Amino acid sequence: MTDPISVASFALSLIKTASEQLNKLRERAQATKDLEIKEHVGNLYDTINAIKEAFSRLADENRELKRKLEEQQFARVAVPKIKQVGDTNYYFVGDEGPYCQPCYDDKRKLVRLSPPEDWNRGVRRQCLVCNNYFYEKQMGFQSGRIKPYTR
Repeated sequence: MTDPISVASFALSLIKTASEQLNKLRERAQATKDLEIKEHVGNLYDTINAIKEAFSRLADENRELKRKLEEQQFARVAVPKIKQVGDTNYYFVGDEGPYCQPCYDDKRKLVRLSPPEDWNRGVRRQCLVCNNYFYEKQMGFQSGRIKPYTR
């Protein structure tokens, strides 16, 4: 299969060469009184401009198709699934994770969370990008009354 970039480079060099040759022809045609030659030179300019415009459209379309292809490849590779761990839902890609749900939902970025840590008789993780905490096990509170301070 031919490399599209080399084909595009070759086409662009052909357009440039044709434009240079057309400019030389125009300079020579200005000296003549033959209106038919001048008309042909004008038609060539119109044709070259149409080719440049078509090439520009093709290049734009190619960029857009590449962008869509990259998005599709990313979507196939990293489609996270939500799984519940304790009291919290996280994103996982296969067995990889957990990933921050707000970061993925907002910016489509998979950000791995910190390892679980014990916190006030609960278990939590933190996203180091958005700084949110996620509690897999809610904090435990001591039941009973707090004794008043006495001297």
